[in-house]
Amino acid sequence: MGSFFLFHRHRVYNPRERLWMGWERKRGKLMDLNNLLRAKFDSFPLKVGNLPILSGVRFVITLDSDTELPRGSASRMVGTLAHPLNQAIIDPDKGIVVAGYGILQPRVGVSVQSSARSRLASIYSGQTGFDIYTPRDLRCLPGSLRRRYFLSGKGIYEVDTLQPRS
Repeated sequence: MGSFFLFHRHRVYNPRERLWMGWERKRGKLMDLNNLLRAKFDSFPLKVGNLPILSGVRFVITLDSDTELPRGSASRMVGTLAHPLNQAIIDPDKGIVVAGYGILQPRVGVSVQSSARSRLASIYSGQTGFDIYTPRDLRCLPGSLRRRYFLSGKGIYEVDTLQPRS
């Protein structure tokens, strides 16, 4: 069996959007995936792949469909997050990250090809050095890291930091 999986979630009607969609698009996907990885709850009626290995997943890399991941980037992100000096330290009483990192997000650039895909991309693509994700500082997320899934679509996180094992 290969190293790819397919997970399909139930759809619910969203009256505000007036369409059927997965619960809480991005945040909901990650919460549901983390619950599946830690055997807390399974909201995926359709699953394909080597499912027994899911409990051993340590890191999750999230990408958008238009993201280009340069060769070696994934291993560098894993190495950075796994380094002993960067590992998240969680205050057991407050349940928050007090040192280290639970989520890392690389600086995001816009390619010439993708600048024409949306109005937002075309607006920001001409402004070199401007990173539309910087205001969402995801380096450490002190505060309720384990309760907030605050990822803008591209990055890496350690599953046990967001969803501790039982």
